[in-house]
Amino acid sequence: MPKKITNNTVTLFVNGRKYENWLDVSIACTLQSLARTFSVRSTRSKEDLTIGIQPQDEVQVFIDGEPILTGYVTKRDVSYSASGISVTISGASKTVDLQDCCMPHGMANSYKNQTHEQNLKAVCKPFGIGVVDQVKSVDRRNLEFSPTETVGSAITRYLQKNGILLTDDEAGNLVIAQAGSGGIAHDILELGKNILEGKRTQDVSKRFSDYVTLGQAANPTSELPVSANHLTAMAQDPGIRRSRWLIKQESGNASTEILQKKAGILKDVRAGESDTLSYKVQGWRQSNGELWKVNTKVSISDPLLEIKNTPLLISKIGYSLSSAGSTVELTCVSPQTFRLLEEKDSKVIGDTSNLSEIKINSGKI
Repeated sequence: MPKKITNNTVTLFVNGRKYENWLDVSIACTLQSLARTFSVRSTRSKEDLTIGIQPQDEVQVFIDGEPILTGYVTKRDVSYSASGISVTISGASKTVDLQDCCMPHGMANSYKNQTHEQNLKAVCKPFGIGVVDQVKSVDRRNLEFSPTETVGSAITRYLQKNGILLTDDEAGNLVIAQAGSGGIAHDILELGKNILEGKRTQDVSKRFSDYVTLGQAANPTSELPVSANHLTAMAQDPGIRRSRWLIKQESGNASTEILQKKAGILKDVRAGESDTLSYKVQGWRQSNGELWKVNTKVSISDPLLEIKNTPLLISKIGYSLSSAGSTVELTCVSPQTFRLLEEKDSKVIGDTSNLSEIKINSGKI
């Protein structure tokens, strides 16, 4: 049954108190970003309606009673001029602490032979952040980082190396996701119907005709000359008309199969990133009452930008409220932009014969 379409009322709950009636609102959610953000503005009258909100306060943000962000107030701006006094409150998801902070001194900075969910739960636990695993991979990996490295930096390296997709959710959890796991949008983005503004950017400056991956196979018995362990794989992009080469050296033990997959992923991701569409739509909800959401697939029909019934992925979404009304800005890309390396699972979660090995670095930072 369709949801009731309401007025896009944004409510902040801080210290048990409800705050509404904002002049301006901005809420941003991005795929492959660790923390969604918000900003709201009001004017100060004789009774400051935001006086109970201070930086570091816990906050929940709702749109018409529907949760959209759980986190902290990070900034409070008060300014004045001849026209009056303005108060702006900004904040971010709980996962902002992963983005900004290092692990507590003396805690483990090496996690061995664990699933993605186990690794990420281990680094999220000190910050009181939950992990939601939508992928349920049972493959085991290592997560290692230095004591002075931020958790966000370590996680970013980890996802790039192991081909996983991360985002956050409305409850402030870290989410292990797949491209498009948010489902399919109810509405079509269609010129002349719900599109207010559109833009297409085609940039091939980081796209190549030939992608080569180099690697080294293990040779524990040294029965073969070193040169025999040098492996190479290649993928070609037929969409690039002149010769342009990109060569990547992969670390660790490699195989021809893995190198071939990585070359293909380089090709697909670069091709996907080279074509981006941005749209502004009136209102925050679709015709069935559902909010537009990140990581959902949407069909687009826009003859001006030469797009005809093409399903793309919403990789970034921004809800805005101002004197002009409520609008949503959607960034759409090909799902192949987030193509990940999928390797066969080596072990099942139930196999506890080789539990995690944890090294603790207790040296001075």
